[in-house]
Amino acid sequence: MTPGVAANLLALGLPAGFLLRQCWPPARAVRLRNALLLDVARDGDFTWTPQNYPEDFCRERKPATDDFVAVVDALGVQTLGDWEKALCLASHLVERAEDKGPIQDNLAASYRGIRAGYGYCADFVKVFLALAHAAGLHARQWAFSFDGFGGHGHTFVEVFDHGRGQWLFLDPHNNIHVVDAESGEALSALEFRESLLGRRGTVRMQPNGPGRLGYIHEHKALDYFRRGAAEWYLWWGNAVFSYYAHPLVRAAGRISRPLAHFVANVAGVQPHIRIYPAAESREAAQRMFALRRRIKACLWATPALLLLLWAQCRLGSA
Repeated sequence: MTPGVAANLLALGLPAGFLLRQCWPPARAVRLRNALLLDVARDGDFTWTPQNYPEDFCRERKPATDDFVAVVDALGVQTLGDWEKALCLASHLVERAEDKGPIQDNLAASYRGIRAGYGYCADFVKVFLALAHAAGLHARQWAFSFDGFGGHGHTFVEVFDHGRGQWLFLDPHNNIHVVDAESGEALSALEFRESLLGRRGTVRMQPNGPGRLGYIHEHKALDYFRRGAAEWYLWWGNAVFSYYAHPLVRAAGRISRPLAHFVANVAGVQPHIRIYPAAESREAAQRMFALRRRIKACLWATPALLLLLWAQCRLGSA
């Protein structure tokens, strides 16, 4: 082995080692994924309405599958207003919740798992997005983290109510929404966040419907959300049916769910994320963008080094 080949092999080990180190434990792998999905937030990213969807928002345009349409039809929600319809769908999801564990499977399997008492917040949210689409609602997914936009956090939704002309916060997994303590009006996610940070009046949490509550004591639920208030971000898409219908994602999902997520990123069907701009999260966001630059540098360096190694081996055997 020539010194050049040896040096190249050593150089190849550096990006490979860095990327492997970012993939374990699993929470760290989620941070790597989030870093790759980051987009710079722009004016209007969090205030748009269904009348003016952003052009690059991964909006669901594929019809809902028959099984989800059947669920919505059986619930008889089509004559209800947007907000009442959303509460009915969320109540349906939580009525058998027992917190038996995560599901992490496709939409149909996740719905069956939730009805059997399984499911974490991400399972509930993706199934709610599917039901919302089947019911003709506009919904979008929010999340927050406790660890600098990594894998430790929570996710929930907003539903657009045409009657009120605004997005409204809804947590399908914890079976809650929030209202202004004085007026009793339902609030948006960002209005709720402002209250958590003491920048507007207090709120009260109300159940979406019958079923278990994620938190029995309201002050503990408020404290939970308050601890994550610095690190909110919006998933830039709601196309859950298109995601799971993609042939490559579907094939990879038969092997493993993490592989399906990776394939979705490569295929371009995994929605990106927009960090909500806030002074409290500026440093954490900067670290995530720095991590993304390092990851992309490794991804570019690896094929270049492999090409160089191939050329060295060809020259050495000539």
